[in-house]
Amino acid sequence: MRLNLFPLACILAASVACGEEAFFQPSVRSPHQGEIMYLLMPDRFNQGDPARNQAKPDSGDPAQSGFDPANPRCFHGGDLRGIDAKLDYLDQLGVTAIWMTPIFRNRAVQETDGRVPLNTGYHGYWILDFTDVDPHFGSKQVLRQLIADATMHRIGIILDVVVNHTADVIQPKNGVHAYQYKFSKPYLDANGKPFDDRDYINKPDFPKLDPAISFPVPPAFNSEADRKIKKPDWLNDPTVYHNRGEASTSGESDQYGDISGLDDLFTEQPRVVQGMIDIYSDWIRNFAIAGFRLDTVKHVNVEFWQRFVPAMQEVATSSGHKNFFIFGEVYNPDPAFLSEFVHRASMPSVLDFGFQRAAAGFASGANAPRKLAELFAKDGYYTTPSANAYGLVTFLSNHDIGRIGYFLTNNLSTAPDGELLARDILAHALLFFTRGIPCLYYGDEQGFSGRGGDVFAREDMFGSKVPDFAGEKRIGGGDGSASAFNENHPLFRAIREMISVREKNPALQGGIQIVRYAEDRPGIFAVSRIARDERKEVLAAFNNAGETHKAVIKTCSPSGTWQRVYASAPAGIDFGAGPDNQLSIELGPWSALVLANLQPIDTGATQLGELHLEATRSSDLEDHWEIKAELAPDQIASVAFGVRAKGENDYKFLGTADSAPYRVFPARDVIPNAPELEFKAIARDLSGKELTADFEWHRRIPRRPGR
Repeated sequence: MRLNLFPLACILAASVACGEEAFFQPSVRSPHQGEIMYLLMPDRFNQGDPARNQAKPDSGDPAQSGFDPANPRCFHGGDLRGIDAKLDYLDQLGVTAIWMTPIFRNRAVQETDGRVPLNTGYHGYWILDFTDVDPHFGSKQVLRQLIADATMHRIGIILDVVVNHTADVIQPKNGVHAYQYKFSKPYLDANGKPFDDRDYINKPDFPKLDPAISFPVPPAFNSEADRKIKKPDWLNDPTVYHNRGEASTSGESDQYGDISGLDDLFTEQPRVVQGMIDIYSDWIRNFAIAGFRLDTVKHVNVEFWQRFVPAMQEVATSSGHKNFFIFGEVYNPDPAFLSEFVHRASMPSVLDFGFQRAAAGFASGANAPRKLAELFAKDGYYTTPSANAYGLVTFLSNHDIGRIGYFLTNNLSTAPDGELLARDILAHALLFFTRGIPCLYYGDEQGFSGRGGDVFAREDMFGSKVPDFAGEKRIGGGDGSASAFNENHPLFRAIREMISVREKNPALQGGIQIVRYAEDRPGIFAVSRIARDERKEVLAAFNNAGETHKAVIKTCSPSGTWQRVYASAPAGIDFGAGPDNQLSIELGPWSALVLANLQPIDTGATQLGELHLEATRSSDLEDHWEIKAELAPDQIASVAFGVRAKGENDYKFLGTADSAPYRVFPARDVIPNAPELEFKAIARDLSGKELTADFEWHRRIPRRPGR
């Protein structure tokens, strides 16, 4: 039987003097909107304790210690004391939070059979002991001192959390490495009976398993020592792993397969869920950390995150960690895919890979400004009652995909040094002046470029002995073989200035973002950022073309009271007043301009017009609704959305959109399962005037043929 969706009515209501306070809720903002995050790899940032290089003082063999500063895949000697020694440098830059790649004890060398190249756990993602700090980096005492010293600089420490896998200890007893699918090789309980693990997620009666018969790839160990090498001890039980072979590129194996041979945890098992909750709860209780970055989120079933994330938030609250920040890594640039983890996996925030791709394309000139506008038009995908796109963590570079410097130099191989520097500054202007919580990658402020992603984007800040790193040509200058903490580097100075501008203008932190202008060819992109409570408007404009561009931009504020607060170049950037709250701007090649209006937006004479509301099943997001409102004429307002089953008294709040297109995309199971629904939207402008609209929907079952 096919069900049709049939809207009954769209009712417009006049502006009301006193709104339904129980219904309207302002759009949420993360308490971290003002943060400037800084991602670093402890091994590659700075060396403070050379005695820890070998980790095992009696071993000078890289195949044992993992230490070889000339090998890009080995430990290079950076540590926690080194980070502590550079807190003044980070404070001067404007950093407020340090996100470190994992610091837990790793398997130092993953391959010891003479294979080349040698691979080590310098990056921190091959964890053996989840309860202690890796000796290459320091100790718990050193970590505690770093946190205390960072707090004195008003800098928080964020730990990188891994739950998907451990170090590669388990080997396939049957020699099978290829992934084995569940439809042909189901799991067997200890009595040999097939079962589907998903039928038992979060249930205490998860079947007992036997390592000899339960898995399509029976687990084995290379040595007796490996059987007890992990901590806590429950991680040494081979039945807490999926044991299905190597992950392929997509599909089922994404969550059940081993990534690069790493032992993939059976996160559908309640004992694994509770085990990981216990591990990371202890770190929160015992250290004054500021938050967690969650690794490999898409490789773990959402039911795990639905238990784990609230548990971490609860422990943080009970331990006195105010505003504990949790954000996840979902390695995908598609907002439709990324937003699913905000809706379904309890993620307060995710890393915005979509922004990274769009910003890199814009800064290199490969994409027209329209591409940025198209990205931001999908921000409604992320809106829920407790989260939205303003809380996404935006970035230009990271340790996996590579650096913005690489994307620029690779796409513009013949560009002169001055153009590369200007484009790099332009990319960072987008990062700091558009919506989101910005995260820098260590070394970008010193012009690091690298040669690609992964190992090729993990240079040493304290002077490299890796030939490729030492000889690297850096944007804005610099010597790869020397220490790179130069506060006079042109990128350091430019980034510090932009961070200062962002700090002094709250609208650039959590202000409403409205796309004002976006050309269809290389040229100008412009957004307004509006601080709702103060009614203050800031305009940020960017030109990615190689020639001067002009634009006339409509704003909400008086055209004669704007002032310049930032310009990326000393010349070739100008603006002037126009009629009807319009600004005439002129931007030179690869430049950015930020203007702030001295006067609050005048809302006294503004009258709300009409509000149109509609609800349908979404064509953009599978298993979601799309509820959208249109406000005519176009003006600054926030629109709150709600739904109830017909006949009920209370509406269920679905979220608030701050700018057009006013949309929310609740998951299907969030909407009441009723044959008739009533949707409501309330628009509230900057002065508090409101307008409501109602929309009725019912399910219509078509008549069968011949009836």
